[in-house]
Order: sequence, then C-alpha cells, then structure tokens
Amino acid sequence: MKTAQEGNRYKEFIAFTALLTSAVALSIDMLLPAFSDLRLDFSLAEDSNLPALTITCLFIGMAIGTPIYGPLADTFGRIRILQIGIFLFAIGAIGSTFAPNLSFLLISRVIWGFGCAAPRSLAQAMVRDRFEGDEMARVMGIIQTVFFAGPVLAPLIGHLLLQIGSWRLTMAFGLATAIAMWAWSFRIPESLPENKKRALTFDSIQTGAKAVCHNRTTVGYSLTLMFAAGAFYSFLSSSELIVTQVLSRPGWFVPYFSVTMVVMAAVALMGSKLVGRIGARSMARRAIIAQFVFSSISLIVALSTSGVPPAIVWMLLTSAQIASMVLMMPTMTTLSLEPMGDVAGTATSIIGFLSLAGGALLGASIDHQITSTVTPLSVGYVLFTGIGLFVLAFVVPKAQ
Repeated sequence: MKTAQEGNRYKEFIAFTALLTSAVALSIDMLLPAFSDLRLDFSLAEDSNLPALTITCLFIGMAIGTPIYGPLADTFGRIRILQIGIFLFAIGAIGSTFAPNLSFLLISRVIWGFGCAAPRSLAQAMVRDRFEGDEMARVMGIIQTVFFAGPVLAPLIGHLLLQIGSWRLTMAFGLATAIAMWAWSFRIPESLPENKKRALTFDSIQTGAKAVCHNRTTVGYSLTLMFAAGAFYSFLSSSELIVTQVLSRPGWFVPYFSVTMVVMAAVALMGSKLVGRIGARSMARRAIIAQFVFSSISLIVALSTSGVPPAIVWMLLTSAQIASMVLMMPTMTTLSLEPMGDVAGTATSIIGFLSLAGGALLGASIDHQITSTVTPLSVGYVLFTGIGLFVLAFVVPKAQ
C-alpha cells in the first residue's frame, strides 16, 4: 500500500517522464502548420516537400545522440546526463529560431534532435529502472496517453503562434519547453542505484551491446519497432503536403491532426488498461496485425482512386493505422527492454538508434516520392508492417 507521499512521487515521476517524451513530439509537430510559411520565407515551390527535411534532420540528430546518452547514463546516472541533453535541446531551439536560411535551420534541427535524444531515451531507461513486466507496460501506456497531449496541442499552438508572428515563434516555443524540463529535473530523484552504475569503458559498452544483440527477443522487437517507425515517420513528414496539396483540403490539416491525436490518447489510455488483462506480448501481436490489415485496405483504396482517395476515407484509414501503432509501440518497447536489466541505458540507446536512424531512412525513402498521390505512403505502410510481422514471427522466440 503506497503512502500519500509515495503516491504523489509516483504521479510526479509519470508526469515528468511524459513531459520528456512529449517534448520530442512538440519539437516535431509544432512546426507542421508552418511548412507553408517556410516555403514562402525561403522561396521554395508551393508544392515543395523540402520543409519535411526539418523533421528528418531532427530524427538524424536523435539517432546520433541516442547511442551516446545511454552508456553515459549507465555510468553517471540518468538525471545528470539528461540535463546535458536538455541544454543541447535549448541550443538547437535557439539556432532554429534565428536561422537566416534553410541550411542553417536544418543544421540547428540536427543539434536540436541530438538534444532530444536525451529526454526520449532516458525517460524509457528511468521507467525500466523502476518497473518491469506488465506493470512497466502499463506505466508506458499511461505515459503514452499523456504524451499525445503534445501532438494534440502542438499544431493548435503552432497555428496560434503563426497568427501572431511567424514560424520562428514555433521554434522559440521549443526553448520554453527546454527550460521547463531543466527546472523540473532538479525535483526528480535519480532512478539508477549507485551499485548498478557501470564503468564507462570500451569493454563495458561492448558487454552491454553484446547483451542486446545476442538476445533474440530484444533484437526481434527492436527491428519490428524500426519498421513501424519508418511507416509513421513517413506519415509525419508528408501529412501536411498530402492534406493541403494532394487532397486539396488546406483548412483541414490542423483540425484533422488534433482530432487524430485526441483519439490516439484515448487509445493509449485503453491500451494501458488492456495490457493488464491480455498481456504485453498478446497486445503487441494483435496491434501489428491490425495495422497490417488497415494498411492493406488503405493501399487498395489508393490504387482504386488513382492515388487520390476521398479525404474523409483516407483520414479514417490513416487514423486506424496510427491507433494500431499506439497500442503496439509502448508494449514492444517494454518487451524489448524487459530482458536487459542492468544494461537498460545501453539497451535503450541501441533500440532507439535502430528505430530512429533506420526509421528515418525508411521514412525518407517514402515521403520524398509523395507529390501528387498518397500511393507511396500506402505502399510503405504495407511493406514495412509486413516486414515487421515477418520479424515478429521468425525472430522473436516462440516461447515469448
């Protein structure tokens, strides 16, 4: 039975880790409504997908940073390394706010992403330090529910900031987020006990990496996460162009994105409760099967409408695919980390690197093909989800 003080600390811990993960979503989604302003400000074509590089560059920075923060956090503790990452997060936000050209903006977004890697990966490591099994999956689900407040609010806030200023205000909001995370971090106790800290040597990093790479459960779920991330990243980067240009509904983007994220939050909350009944493994498998089914239907619709389906139909099918992913991602993250124990930081780094670097490359291979049709996105979803299903069936041990 928890005391009132322990209950408050538990709630604060969940709220803090949810902010850490939401900060990544805010860093992405705040800029989406500003893509048209970016095209205008940097003299790009009206249908240019170059603004999507601001998303890709953030993921590249996160992919670079993720393998670095994990081993450091296993040695020096989570909070100290987290605060260094938040500082770099702020530097990237400042550079993005005052970027004089697109190249400078993209470089700043890489730095921002490098900083983002700390809250993203260390939030997961901190949860793994404190929980395990289905309880960990339940906590991940709760955090995921709060996490979706970011995507719900980000386009709305970004749209509001565009009304009173320019896209640069959406970047400045990132600095405010960094300050909030940094100040709050001083209230959160270190989650990694002293006796579990690991020496920062090549041998210790190699040992941690071997523990990850030699575990079929961790490898299997990590690869599945990478392919799922590739599909989702292609949606994130191309959704604004699809809604405004391909589907010719420019006024629908912000409402659609916000409503979708509200639904996702509800799905995540349902998932945090459902996982206790059917277990994380069962839910992960059912979710990816559902995503494959919805993706296949979406591809059939795209092919039968020459790549320009009715807007409502496309939005409903896409939301169903993302809802399946919401149920899948936290449970698969939990399952991939569960066998890792004392090397959770290193494991989080490797898993994060795979999903970020691999996912960003996979997503970029799809979204740059999207100009006047949604078909490339539909093909990508079916292909990546199908490969994820194959990995789940033949790499993850049957007993798992």
